[in-house]
Amino acid sequence: MEVTEDPSFEVEFLSTSGVYKTSFSLIILVQFFIGGMILLVVNLWFVNHIYFLLTGNQFYPIEPKGTWFEWLLLPLNIYGNLYLFAFSVTLFSGGLYRLLNRIHAPKEGIFEKGSKEWKYTHRRFWTAYFPIWIMRALPFPWLDIVSYRVFGVRIGRNVVAYEGYIDPEFVEIGDHTMTSLHICIFSHLIYHDKIVIKKVKIGKNCVVGPQTIIFPGTTMNDGAILGANSYTSIGQELKGELIHIGNPVDKEFTVQSVEEAQMKAEKAKKSKKNNHEGGDE
Repeated sequence: MEVTEDPSFEVEFLSTSGVYKTSFSLIILVQFFIGGMILLVVNLWFVNHIYFLLTGNQFYPIEPKGTWFEWLLLPLNIYGNLYLFAFSVTLFSGGLYRLLNRIHAPKEGIFEKGSKEWKYTHRRFWTAYFPIWIMRALPFPWLDIVSYRVFGVRIGRNVVAYEGYIDPEFVEIGDHTMTSLHICIFSHLIYHDKIVIKKVKIGKNCVVGPQTIIFPGTTMNDGAILGANSYTSIGQELKGELIHIGNPVDKEFTVQSVEEAQMKAEKAKKSKKNNHEGGDE
């Protein structure tokens, strides 16, 4: 049974995505095998040369044989293979992800446990999990952007999106937006026997503070800031050009420039001093 709309649905406490291991999580072994086979085929000639330098023999006859300067290329070869493995796994998984979408296209709504949407959400999650993890582990902060885009996240220009988790579907992030450390952006939420899937839209020039969680259906208008250690409610809208905090978000403050903050601090000091002098009299 599938429920497409339930305005009374609310969670009683904070929960994570709740995606757990299923038999389909073994897809990680398939991804590892595909990436490993590509590495083997691409590097067979180089391994053959290194083996010749070590033993004087070859796996198979090839000319020219190994030369001494290939030892100098060994560190670069190892480093390059890390990227070759990551991109191979990502491209293979991206194709599989699109195939799953063709078999059963994702859609928004509230669905019962055991429904097709429940099952295919798990399958899409585990298909994207390993390649996104690899890309984030490599020392180039833009690689995770590439990976997210492969799996369908709509990310604008000049976006900082590392050191956190972002669901690969129904998420849109505008230009010049920054996410901080240890954030989670969920377009789906598994709560008891239901799965909630709602689009998350983060506008331009937004800041998602550290240790924050964005729940499904959240909209952050242009310039909105989600303060540290806060989380939103399902379907919550955050106004633009304001700082939002709370668990869940229930307070908002205006954004001040450094000059405005300094002037406000000086004014408060003067007011405190005047009150102190008035009390002495």
